[in-house]
Amino acid sequence: MFVSGNPTIIHIFLKSDPANIRKEPYVPIFKREPAPGSQDLGLDIHPEGRVFYAPDVGSYVGGDITAGLLCTPVLRETDKISLFIDAGTNGELVIGNKDWLMTCACSVGPAFEGSGTSCGMPALPGAIEKIAIDPENNIEYRVIGGTKPKGVCGSGLVDLLAEMFFHEYINRQGKFTNKIKQEKIIELEDTKGFLIERGENSYWGKDLYITENDISHLIRSKAAVFSACSLLLKHVGIDFSKIHAVYIAGGFGHNLNLRNAIRIGLLPDLDEERFNYIGNSSLFGAYLILLNEANRDMVQKLAKKMTYIDLNTEPGYMFEYTGALFLPHTDLKLFPSVEKILNRPL
Repeated sequence: MFVSGNPTIIHIFLKSDPANIRKEPYVPIFKREPAPGSQDLGLDIHPEGRVFYAPDVGSYVGGDITAGLLCTPVLRETDKISLFIDAGTNGELVIGNKDWLMTCACSVGPAFEGSGTSCGMPALPGAIEKIAIDPENNIEYRVIGGTKPKGVCGSGLVDLLAEMFFHEYINRQGKFTNKIKQEKIIELEDTKGFLIERGENSYWGKDLYITENDISHLIRSKAAVFSACSLLLKHVGIDFSKIHAVYIAGGFGHNLNLRNAIRIGLLPDLDEERFNYIGNSSLFGAYLILLNEANRDMVQKLAKKMTYIDLNTEPGYMFEYTGALFLPHTDLKLFPSVEKILNRPL
């Protein structure tokens, strides 16, 4: 058996206490350990079977990332610089090529995984996965499974944020503007909401809406990802234009509208041809390693090659993060395609 997962999951799987990972200096009990037998772990495989796991790199960058990188050509055939992004509740990022790799993890939060927002839900049947606002201010959307909408999943939330921003329903700080048509605003107990769908048309019979507080959560989440990317690049003295390819892993990227992700400042402003969605790279990487011993050696070498940056103790990270708490960013020069649209004549 071969297992890939983040450091906390691997500690639990190997019956070790992961408590030190959340306490300064954030050091796990181990990063690599001799493979235990299946009997030691109580697994239902051959009693003499061996259990291997992908090596961790740091407190918050684990085997799901080292295994996932095997699904990219980074180590095999290129000296061009690539960026690998796995954005879940934690966002893990890797930048580099076959000669060097640098990695870090940022706290994205659960907003893009469907939690922590009034209308959020996982990418399951009933979730709105795509949203657009037409010139007449009508909201158009696509629901997974074709049912009445139950909520909005991560890709839909990215669309919603981008569409509200570009139709001037919210400003660059994520606050409602006075240009919103009043029929789109509903009064809640202690705040206001932007109406996505009325209750009579929703699965639950209740209005689907998003509040300013929800929008703030989404902006903080996208800021964590972009600021971590920016910090890694500054560590190696390059800018985003030097990135040849971006690999997006995990379920979040499957229906992600890249242009909208760029417009809100989640992803760097690069040509869409440079982005590649690779799905559940952690699982597929584990599969590759299980079937080929050469890949097992490769993932060990890969982990040793990676330089880990701990953002908990990185003095420049908060500066980068604060700058990203706007749509798309305080520095519009980082997003020339967005700046061009914002400066369009009215």
